[in-house]
Amino acid sequence: MFFVKKRKKESVAIPFLISMLVALVFIGIPASKVYQSLIHTKNENESKNNLEEYAPNSKNNTTVLVVFDVDDDELRDTFMVFRTYATNRRFVSVPISNELLYNTDLSSTRMDDIYKKGGILELKDAVSKTLDIKIDRYLKLNNETFTLLCDVLGGVNINVPSGLRGLNEGTQNLSSEFIIKFLSNKKFSEPDRTEATGNLVSEMLIQTTGNRVASALDYTFEKLVNSSTETDITAIDYNDQKKALEYMLTNNQFEATYINPSTEAENNGIKLTSTSKKEIKELCGIK
Repeated sequence: MFFVKKRKKESVAIPFLISMLVALVFIGIPASKVYQSLIHTKNENESKNNLEEYAPNSKNNTTVLVVFDVDDDELRDTFMVFRTYATNRRFVSVPISNELLYNTDLSSTRMDDIYKKGGILELKDAVSKTLDIKIDRYLKLNNETFTLLCDVLGGVNINVPSGLRGLNEGTQNLSSEFIIKFLSNKKFSEPDRTEATGNLVSEMLIQTTGNRVASALDYTFEKLVNSSTETDITAIDYNDQKKALEYMLTNNQFEATYINPSTEAENNGIKLTSTSKKEIKELCGIK
């Protein structure tokens, strides 16, 4: 089952420049300052027009495995496939349950066990084969870098169910500190936590200010690559994708959605249903 949540394009009012010029001169502002203001407005409009004329291509559609490796070893880590479907202006989150099984002819292993024993590279391979999709890159976050991303997006208003340790029940704004408590909470059943993870990420994107995030892309990437983050995303990758991200984020011209894979119980975990792979591929624009 999946949920599509959209942000509509915000309107941008452009003042009538001649009237503004007359008004500014009338109240005594020097013409040089007016000229500088007009030039600044012209540059902003040119930048906006360039983005409006830009169109991403299929190379800008990327799939990243994201792991939030919480600092406390007693708490559960969080796994997610994040798809940037740029040609359709869509971000898709696919939360991956710790209990999801990777089945081969020789074994049946839960995703959390694969990650604990083999790290993110083996997890990437297992998730890719289980979902039958290509995963382009991986990104492993710790508390510090996860907090950075939460702060850039600006937190989230979300309904917190009862019984979660350290959190109050009801709809509230969660900062990065409480988002970590929410995702890693021991009182969450794994099925409910998986569903909540997808919902939280899509809500964070829906509620964020796209223009602000777009303007902070360079800062965010620099902070990530200069931290202890484990990733194979390079500066070349970032430069190749930056304009597509700006295109989607500016004036919130995107939709955010998540799909919680349909599963059924099997042995010591859960497996995907026969229709789940198809549903994921359709939503993500993957053939």
